[in-house]
Amino acid sequence: MGLNKKFVKMRNDKRAEMGVGTMIVFIAMVLVAAVAASVLISTANTVREQAQSTGDQAINNVASGFIVQDVIGQVNKTNYQYIDNITIYLRLAAGSPQINMNNVMISLLSDTTNLYQSMDQTIDDDTYTADVEKSISGNTWTSDMTTSHVVGQGDLIKITVSNHAGDLNIGFNQLGVIKIMPAYGQLSLITFTTSEAFTPGIEWVTLN
Repeated sequence: MGLNKKFVKMRNDKRAEMGVGTMIVFIAMVLVAAVAASVLISTANTVREQAQSTGDQAINNVASGFIVQDVIGQVNKTNYQYIDNITIYLRLAAGSPQINMNNVMISLLSDTTNLYQSMDQTIDDDTYTADVEKSISGNTWTSDMTTSHVVGQGDLIKITVSNHAGDLNIGFNQLGVIKIMPAYGQLSLITFTTSEAFTPGIEWVTLN
């Protein structure tokens, strides 16, 4: 009996195992939370970038565009029977960002003419020409569109619409519709009706 007293009975205690298990669960929860936070941050950044891009596009669609200043037609000087070409003067609308004229399309529809034109490429063998009139020196306009076709606030844009033959052949008392369409923004619509006769000696007539 004396010898038996020297043996120590091992105690069956599971509290340490429970503590380790709790720690493992806690670490797992922290890792899951960290991953979830990373996903949320990444998603938030993506949504923010998409919202900014959508906002920029919306601003361009609302603000971009032109204001028509004047529309005149050049009458054929041989017989004064029809208009050879049309010149349009434009400015950018208030608040409009810069516009690349290479991306602007122009259409002209009348009883005798149906054109769809761009500046940088030929469609149906027709292109329009454009000049940016930046300043006036005496009675002469100073044109600048040799290196860049991008126009901005303060520029006066002169567009000449014609066909490859150089004659639109728009005669008396004809209805015409011109559409100026930038890549983004508002379409500019011009409607006109030519007079019942063109006066000999008068080369330019107002159309708007």
